[in-house]
Amino acid sequence: MLTSRQLQHRLLLSYAGAFAAVIVAFSIAVRLSFSWIIQQQVTARLETLARAGTAAIEFTPQGYSINSRSFGGFVVHASTESLQWFDAKKRLKASAGRTPQLSVPPTVGRVQLTTDASALDTYTVAIADARGRVHGYVRAGETINEARGAESALDFGLVAASVLAIIAATVVGGTLASAAVLQREQSYERLREFTADASHELRTPLTALATTAGLALLEAPQLPQTTHRHLKTIVSLSDQMRKLVDDLLILARANKSLEREMFVVPVDAMLQRVNRIHASFAADKCVNLLMHHAPPIPIFGNPDQLERIVSNLVENAIRYTEPGGTVEASCSYDVTALRIAVRDTGIGIAPEHRERVFDRLWRCDNARGDGGAGLGLSIARALARRHGGDIAVWSEPGIGSVFTLTLPRRPPLPR
Repeated sequence: MLTSRQLQHRLLLSYAGAFAAVIVAFSIAVRLSFSWIIQQQVTARLETLARAGTAAIEFTPQGYSINSRSFGGFVVHASTESLQWFDAKKRLKASAGRTPQLSVPPTVGRVQLTTDASALDTYTVAIADARGRVHGYVRAGETINEARGAESALDFGLVAASVLAIIAATVVGGTLASAAVLQREQSYERLREFTADASHELRTPLTALATTAGLALLEAPQLPQTTHRHLKTIVSLSDQMRKLVDDLLILARANKSLEREMFVVPVDAMLQRVNRIHASFAADKCVNLLMHHAPPIPIFGNPDQLERIVSNLVENAIRYTEPGGTVEASCSYDVTALRIAVRDTGIGIAPEHRERVFDRLWRCDNARGDGGAGLGLSIARALARRHGGDIAVWSEPGIGSVFTLTLPRRPPLPR
């Protein structure tokens, strides 16, 4: 289960990532559209300039001549534009405006040319008479610095706007993620409070029911056998319900701080108590229970809950180990952490179910679902995480399982 901080980070990354993807896609679309429009405008402008250059042409028997006093009334900007006239053999006859040294012969249509000094966008039209004979060519040119400057300005604007938008989206996403996580935590807290209150209220009538049925068995031994059996069933079911209520109460309180529950817990003594508690259960199932000697090291935490964690793991291992199998618990430690491994030669867990065994009230359809309410491992992991640790599982169907409890020698203090 994700912590609140992890969930908040995931939500923030989701918000920011989705918004960034939209912004990037939008920026790319705008950039491509702008470039296409710029290219269309350049082509139209150059074509207009080239055709205006034909207005200065006067056809002659030898070909054509150019009126050097006027180029059709069209002003050629000498700093950025050029007009060049070629004869039918594509030899340069005259030029106006910017006159780059181009050795490339003219080609009808738009062509981009590169000189030693700059790059040019050119557009060439053929000079044809009324009968369609080509007498030469007119090539209009324009430096691409202006278009590149406009595109560079657009790129800078898009990048700056995208960065600002992503930053704003991150801030807003962080606020939304915090609000969502806060609402989730409030819902969970209300649910925990309801579970705790309901469990606490149910303990009294269940205890009274079990006590009443037990007294009836003691005070009225002359009851019919059938009634006697029904009362025993009531006592048994009441005990099971009371245990389930206690388990739910533990889960509801599993997230509370350990600050006032920290005691020194000797690990070796705790494992010996767990061994004594489950020795008869293991013997009834014909399972060999081995509790390896633990070093006399102390850890800090709630003694009852630490013992409950190990007890649940051992009980779970015994429950799902076939007669003749083995359940063993071993302990190791280092400077910062303690590890208790509970191994069994039981039926194992399928890969798709390994993490689900820790879900509350989850029970598999196969033999692992036999017995219990499905809260033992949930309680063990919840209490382990309350102490700053966790439980990992390794298992293979038909071979067995290993549940490894890792606990810090001293749980971290609440923030």
